[in-house]
Amino acid sequence: MWNPAGTVPTRRFRSEESLARSASEVEVVRADDFTCPVQRRRATAVRADFLRVSGDPVQVALVEQRLWTLLVALRRAQPLRDALATAVPRAGRAALVAEPSRELAEFDRRFDQFADALRVLVAEPTPEQLRHTAALD
Repeated sequence: MWNPAGTVPTRRFRSEESLARSASEVEVVRADDFTCPVQRRRATAVRADFLRVSGDPVQVALVEQRLWTLLVALRRAQPLRDALATAVPRAGRAALVAEPSRELAEFDRRFDQFADALRVLVAEPTPEQLRHTAALD
């Protein structure tokens, strides 16, 4: 997915893949960025749902910006998820793991809420649902 707030491509590209290959790492989120199959499926599913969204261009752009923000955050959380998954339980470590685990759980809740709203928008494409999805924080 191309960063909607990023620089506009200066030349024409034949496909989104060729655009992504020519862009910097911070301007594109690729499925291969996610080493965990579960996170890769989540990112791919929400991206596929977004590709089916249509309607008011301003609202669609807001939904795209929110999607971009969530995908970048999902990518940034990957090392933390990996570290928490491989952490060996030891006495005294519970407090160190608790806060990052809570933050990830809160992020997952927000991501899933957006993904659910996007699925509803694809199933029932109304202007009200588009505005609701665009307004999610």
